[in-house]
Amino acid sequence: MSFDEFRGDVRILFGDSGQGTRGLYRQALMGAGYHDLREFDSLKGFADLLAVARPDLVFMDVAMPDGDAVALVETLRHGRLGVSPYMPIILTTWEPEAQLVRRVVDAGADDLLVKPLSIRLILDRIETVALHRKPFVVTSDYIGPDRRKAVQRRDSSVPLIPVPNPLRNKMLGLPIDPDALQREIMDANDAVSGQRLRASAFRIAFVTAQIIPRYKAQNVPDPATLTLLDDLIASTEDIRDRVAGTDMAHVADLCERLLVPARQMAEAGADFPYAADSQKTFDLVKALGDAVLAFFNPDRETSALAHEVAAAVDRFRARRAAQAAGELPAV
Repeated sequence: MSFDEFRGDVRILFGDSGQGTRGLYRQALMGAGYHDLREFDSLKGFADLLAVARPDLVFMDVAMPDGDAVALVETLRHGRLGVSPYMPIILTTWEPEAQLVRRVVDAGADDLLVKPLSIRLILDRIETVALHRKPFVVTSDYIGPDRRKAVQRRDSSVPLIPVPNPLRNKMLGLPIDPDALQREIMDANDAVSGQRLRASAFRIAFVTAQIIPRYKAQNVPDPATLTLLDDLIASTEDIRDRVAGTDMAHVADLCERLLVPARQMAEAGADFPYAADSQKTFDLVKALGDAVLAFFNPDRETSALAHEVAAAVDRFRARRAAQAAGELPAV
């Protein structure tokens, strides 16, 4: 299928620190029929540029000066930058090191291309993002395209969320109703927010199920246990902030009550050893964590939720053991 006649309507914002590279991109894109182009050479003022350009696609290098391109992707996906969290984003790099690849994946970018790039590769990936965009998946710490394998998707209860993609309409020459698009974005935002709340609630139960046994087994918490405690606090704060000012504001009270003992444990650090009088604190943390999880899963039985949490913990421990044995990569 040829999209030549419609590419001129697509707005692309592309960035690279190299003037020659930007020139090659512009020449390649214009030669393919893309004419609504805007380039940039640093991340300084990127938020303002995004608001003015209102692109259908962002294409940029990870090593842009004056900022962190990967962190900006994550900020955009979480709705704190730009008009739509669902804008297609393709990143490029000369050095696809494992740590960078993991960061890009976790940030929610659509693709990472390794330089040097061919014109055909660039055009193919743009068309893939436009016509075969992956639905989004939302967890307690990730919002972005679903990259799970089919078997992982089949065994997971995490729903897929279709997201607005005006790039597809433009590539196909279909009309775009700005009001309808805004409603699509708002509907997707509601779906993402609801799933994020459920995911954070599950994360609280998942982490709590590991923290308390670790305290009991270690007597004095090790750094890994304290990291889990920080995770518990972050997930609880996330829910508290999201429900504030809504009809679920009473859940914020549950979260505040949970944060009190969690922060006490975190502030005490290694000086909060397991002891007989610590059990009340652990019982309170677990009870409040279970209450938050139950609130966001009103149609699920408590026993089923507990089984799902235990299964998730078992899978996590098995994966960690496999990584320690060298059977799985660490990233």
